[in-house]
Amino acid sequence: MEFFFNPQGIAVVGATPNPSKGGFAILKNCITGYRGNIYPVNPRYSEIEGLSCYPSVSAIPEHVDLAIVFVPAKLVPAAIKDCAAKGVPGVMIESGGFAETGQEGVSLQQSIKDISEHTGIRLWGPNCMGLVDAVSGHVFSFMDPSALQRGLLLPGTISLIVQSGLLSAGFLIDIMTHRITGISKVCSVGNKMDVNECDLLPYLIHDTNTRVIGLYLESFADGRRFLDMCRGSAKPIVLLHGGRSTKGAEAAMSHTASMAGNHIIISGALAQAGVTEARDLHQMMDLCRSLDAVSRPVKGSGRIAVLTFSGGAGIVSSDFMEERGLSVAELSQATKDDIGQLFPPWMPVRNPVDLWPSIEKHVGTGIDVFSKALAAVLADPNVDAVFVHTYAGNIRIGLDLADLAAQAQRSGKPVFIWLLGRRDEAFRFKEQALSFGIPVFHEISRAVECLAAVCHQQPSYAVNSFPDKDAIPVFFDELDEMQKKYVGPLDEYISKRVLRRHGIPTVAEELVDDILQCEETAVRLGFPIVMKGLQQGKVHKTELGLVRLGVNNIEDVRQSYAVLMEKMNGQGKIVMYRQVKGKIELILGLVRDPQFGPCVMLGLGGIMAEILYDAVFAPAPLTGEDALRLISRMRGQKILDGFRGEPFVNREELSRILVAVGNMGLLYPRIQEIDVNPLIIGENGVVAVDATIILK
Repeated sequence: MEFFFNPQGIAVVGATPNPSKGGFAILKNCITGYRGNIYPVNPRYSEIEGLSCYPSVSAIPEHVDLAIVFVPAKLVPAAIKDCAAKGVPGVMIESGGFAETGQEGVSLQQSIKDISEHTGIRLWGPNCMGLVDAVSGHVFSFMDPSALQRGLLLPGTISLIVQSGLLSAGFLIDIMTHRITGISKVCSVGNKMDVNECDLLPYLIHDTNTRVIGLYLESFADGRRFLDMCRGSAKPIVLLHGGRSTKGAEAAMSHTASMAGNHIIISGALAQAGVTEARDLHQMMDLCRSLDAVSRPVKGSGRIAVLTFSGGAGIVSSDFMEERGLSVAELSQATKDDIGQLFPPWMPVRNPVDLWPSIEKHVGTGIDVFSKALAAVLADPNVDAVFVHTYAGNIRIGLDLADLAAQAQRSGKPVFIWLLGRRDEAFRFKEQALSFGIPVFHEISRAVECLAAVCHQQPSYAVNSFPDKDAIPVFFDELDEMQKKYVGPLDEYISKRVLRRHGIPTVAEELVDDILQCEETAVRLGFPIVMKGLQQGKVHKTELGLVRLGVNNIEDVRQSYAVLMEKMNGQGKIVMYRQVKGKIELILGLVRDPQFGPCVMLGLGGIMAEILYDAVFAPAPLTGEDALRLISRMRGQKILDGFRGEPFVNREELSRILVAVGNMGLLYPRIQEIDVNPLIIGENGVVAVDATIILK
């Protein structure tokens, strides 16, 4: 990728002297910021902007590392062939008119891709805005040249990979002119015909001018490879996924699949890989700049001290912190005593710390109330981070940013600011804060969510290795025959035998052939029992009337047998097991996602599965740590911890089961879905009561 970022010689194919054309903007941007040789290419001109212009790339006498192509789509294939003949290693195709336009464009794009695959030339785009590097000044894009001429590019340490031209041009100018943050690199990849996020992410991970990476993606070129890179990255990664709307699985046969909306799986995969997920554009940048401002992991559990000039703002901050998994720190007595010296006698010290009475008491005395209070809370071992409220343009609420930055640096604890105030003064305050690396926000809610992202960062760790086939039982003969014979759902009895063989606890059950065997089995198992009718291809037995619960005596057994056989027209089998006692029901499953492969699911089960819709996903393979993280992402996870006298769930046992399900999905490519509903938490631990395995 180096020839894209630091090329030795650039050809601008489609360069023009017309200032209203994109080919002029690209050339002008290159002339302004790039220090190497630049070669305009256009057969209609011999010179543009004082540079010799060539009829083709192959006519350029010197070596060219990068060609930027901006000509009508139908002319692009010939331009790419010309670049390949010249030996140019990389081309940025900024022209539109390809796969984004319909079938004709798809065919045209494929023809260019064929050239790349045949010649080895790397293609960036098409339908993109190229590259903007604010650190080196390289702007290989048709964005407005006046941005460079007016000095609007603000160098920073945040790099972006985006599929949208808006994010590399208009949005970039927006965040620069509002002095929201500085930027290192913005890579607009457009249709991602060849070069994609999996090519650029490793480059940015190793780039010394990049500390945080943000992405806007509408699709993943290689989901599993992307996740592996994210998990191994020491740099924070923030991602905004375009196209969040949930699309239910078509013709889903299991609860697992019906709950596996596209973005639900993506969100789970990102969370498991340690990626911070954003929901809109400015939020993505706010998360990036917050993670950029905190160069080391935050110690502690997210205990926040709030220094405010408004009691109401302190209360609102507390509400948002609770929603985001942060807590209002319980200040030590030493801290209270220290801050108490600033307060009038009638004012108790509590967190959030309302400094207004203290400000009024010391106005005109030269005592910096904010600085002294900040020093006190930063020194408190019960405080992990500080949230400061201030106002720009009020002399009584002055904030010494240099002092604040120095104190935060010495303490190793992040300090975030919520700012109100007059427009011009507030803008100058933000500029100064940016120079000190202090995050400033206009909304309390955004400040708190960014503070939470910083406090809840997960350390990076390598992806789990593929499970060892030799260490895990293979399908036994019966299932081998089933695989040859059937496509679709295996019946419950066979499905649970497979799960049990792979270490997943299931109920002890028996198949019966006739009423006599049914009666004998009921006596042997002990009442109450469950009786179910099994028919090949029938998954939702309850809806079909094939489940009989609470069978308490022989007469019930006879009646249930008759009902089940009637509903199956005498063409099915009956399975029996002793009814399991337990009030907590979970749903456990696996679904094969087209982008991320087999993904494990856990959620609230039974009849609540599709009502409360509390389900979390993670791609396999899972480590034990992965599985515990997956469990902790459930909204209703308190239910697992003995809530209101309910059974306590052994999370280690549950995590082992999740790992086993994920391994099954990897080892057996024909398994399309696994659905265990319910997985009952009883007095004797976890047990799968109903299950279906679906083969493709």
